[in-house]
Amino acid sequence: MASNIRFGWQQAWLGFFALLYLVGCLVLVNRANLYVSPDETANRYFIEQFADTFSLKGEQHALMQEFDRLHPRSTLIVDGQVVPGSFLGLPFLYGVMAFIFGSWILWILTPALTLLAAHAWRRMTAMFFGESVGNIAFVLFLLHPAVWYYSSRGLMHNMLFFDVLVMSIWFWLSRPLGQKNATPSIWNELLSGLCLGLALFVRTSEVIWIVVILFAAAIIWWRSISWRRTRAFLFGLAVGIFCLLFWNTVVYGGPFVTGYTINTPIPAVTELSLSDSVDALNVLPFGIHPKSMWVHFSSYGVSMFWWLSLLALPGVFLFIFQKSYKRTLRSMMVLGSVIALWLVTMYGSWEIHDNPDPTQITMANSYVRYWLPMYVCTTPLIALTIHWLRSRGQSHFSQGLIVATLLIAVVGFNLNAVFLQGQDGLFRVKDDLEYSATIQASVLRYTEPDSVIIVDHADKIFFPHRLVWYLLRDEETYEAMPKLVEQTGLYYYGITFPQDDMDYLNGFKLKQAGLKIELVETYRLESLYRISKP
Repeated sequence: MASNIRFGWQQAWLGFFALLYLVGCLVLVNRANLYVSPDETANRYFIEQFADTFSLKGEQHALMQEFDRLHPRSTLIVDGQVVPGSFLGLPFLYGVMAFIFGSWILWILTPALTLLAAHAWRRMTAMFFGESVGNIAFVLFLLHPAVWYYSSRGLMHNMLFFDVLVMSIWFWLSRPLGQKNATPSIWNELLSGLCLGLALFVRTSEVIWIVVILFAAAIIWWRSISWRRTRAFLFGLAVGIFCLLFWNTVVYGGPFVTGYTINTPIPAVTELSLSDSVDALNVLPFGIHPKSMWVHFSSYGVSMFWWLSLLALPGVFLFIFQKSYKRTLRSMMVLGSVIALWLVTMYGSWEIHDNPDPTQITMANSYVRYWLPMYVCTTPLIALTIHWLRSRGQSHFSQGLIVATLLIAVVGFNLNAVFLQGQDGLFRVKDDLEYSATIQASVLRYTEPDSVIIVDHADKIFFPHRLVWYLLRDEETYEAMPKLVEQTGLYYYGITFPQDDMDYLNGFKLKQAGLKIELVETYRLESLYRISKP
């Protein structure tokens, strides 16, 4: 009876945290289908395009044939059609789901997949450290600030990539440990390979470290891997890679071309001397900058979630001195360290400023989503620390109280980081999206359906309802204005001009082009202007 009671309570508190996670992920749902970033907006558009037309290209528009700047950020123009500016895996996979279930599924799809990945993470952790540690790791995975935040913003590629990658590992490992001759259904290996292929379809840029880890794992565990399992895995992987190569060819014209590389010229071959810097070798897209790596790692990898870092540190030593599966755990630690080193080197060397204020260190900065695998790999370490502290209790009640207190404290800090802290907390973002919805409705009333709106950052508000041109302060924009005015209505939406700027535009800059600008409506610090002939 006692074991049944403990089982019931265990399921109850795991269910409570899972429900808390899901409810939190729905905070940004809105009727206008507005999103925080242009990446999410573009993905939503192409998902719906695929669900409606089975194509990952936007509708053809006559103006796009003439003006290749008529597209929002995170998209490109290819042969007069808008196409994704990044990777195609998410629009394709979610487009299939939207076709089957309807577009409402998009708000819950990533949180649901993350919940499945967290369950797989729980089972994998329990394999090596026991059920108690696995259960704690489940909560830490789901409610990690980075996971929670980017599950809520579920149309970014990063969370889906990691979810599918975790599922790939789980399908491979879900067999009795130590039983080399155990033969579960061949679907295990097929699904493992397929999930890995789809992970690369979603974020092809992660291929280098995944291939390195794959080869390293094959070398370490080659004695226990049968050809039968490998063959099934490779077949599943080939299916996923085929999807990647096929859709790249259809959309971009080549199997190895992506939205990031389609317009990138082939670099010239240069001769380098021994005195040349590491950056000159072009070994990584963003170079190698140790100082930047340290600054960004300390800011985003350690300080941002300092309470988790404090709990992870003792877990490192507890991990090292684990008695069971010692060789396997040592190998896993090496592989995990390689992943962390690669991610810090690759992305930490890059200067990224997603926030207009470059001094702001916030959840919305790209380092957080790029380093999702690194963050999640610390959750077993944190779980080991909590489990060790639990063992200091003298009774079942005191042990339960220790775990509950620590988890509630951790979840409290996580809630603050995800929903309340800084400019990018989800409650603040929710308010901003609601206000953007009122702006969208108003601007759409003032502008014609086939008109063009020149924007600085508001393309995510108006696309795809209006054609957008990014951005205003550019000579190519001013040169195109007279032609655009001849063919359609032309507007500008952005920071409200002071009177001196209006006088300059109407008295000189636009006057030279035979145009004028006039105020239509003001929204707090921004305004809508009409650009037309005098």
